[in-house]
Amino acid sequence: MKNKPLNVIVRFELKDGELDTLISLIRDFFEKEVSRFPGFISAKIHQNEVGTVLINYASWESAEHFQRFVRELASLSPIAQQIQAFRPTQDMVFEIPL
Repeated sequence: MKNKPLNVIVRFELKDGELDTLISLIRDFFEKEVSRFPGFISAKIHQNEVGTVLINYASWESAEHFQRFVRELASLSPIAQQIQAFRPTQDMVFEIPL
């Protein structure tokens, strides 16, 4: 059976003044580190109108690629550690074809 692409949704509930800092950290992390990692497809950042919720949506070729990323990069990266300070919650979901 072929591996299914994995979408990882990370949600942040933010306090006043945190939004711009977090966006900058996430952009740096994806541009400098994540984009070069095998199996990474794409990422998007979304915010609510008032800037209190930020959603980071990333697509991976498979759950195995994402798990390798977590083990080999995300758990060791100083930028990722700074992002963790913003108390993210995470969901992993697979797309269901129509």
